Amino acid sequence: MRFVLVDSALELVPKEIAKHPAVVKNAKKRNKRAEETLLDVSLHHSAMKKLKESWKRGRPDIVHMCLLTILSDPLVKRDEVLVHTYDSKIIRVDPTTRIPKNYNRFVALIERLLVDGKVPSGGKPLLEVTGMTLAELTQKNRLVLLDEKGELVPPKALCALEDCLIGVGAYPHGDFSDEVKSVSWARYSIASATLEAHQALCRLIAHCY
Repeated sequence: MRFVLVDSALELVPKEIAKHPAVVKNAKKRNKRAEETLLDVSLHHSAMKKLKESWKRGRPDIVHMCLLTILSDPLVKRDEVLVHTYDSKIIRVDPTTRIPKNYNRFVALIERLLVDGKVPSGGKPLLEVTGMTLAELTQKNRLVLLDEKGELVPPKALCALEDCLIGVGAYPHGDFSDEVKSVSWARYSIASATLEAHQALCRLIAHCY
């Protein structure tokens, strides 16, 4: 089973708000260029009001929790994890990667990744922006979305799916993007109640490994 975090609220500060006082203040504090810092609603809330779909963006913490959930389990660590971002990047995470538990260290790691394209910069990368599109990624692997609006099935029903990517929305509010919906093969719900992304992953991992 391979996981892909879709529409992930993970991106660098967009140019259109890079000169906003809240963004500039945080960047100066960290001695960085604004465009090389992660968009984070807890820091950039006032600036993000000008952004399209602001309710769906600026939540790196969701991706952090999801990656820790997946990669901290020794059985799950056999397969790479993929991250599809809000701005349509595809990030490959090697299963041997140790994601920092400290959030600030995670932020610094992802900023480096999005600026340089891979981490570490030399040798075999543990994290890499691939250059692939989601459409290309799903040509060989059917995308099955965990969706609260999907057909309700027991988690074990997804364990035996072959050649599939299990897509989990790593964003706070709203629906999947048209890009994601257009390449999805099926949508399933694994709980009668709404689950947060990391909770859905925990439930699926507990039943499948």
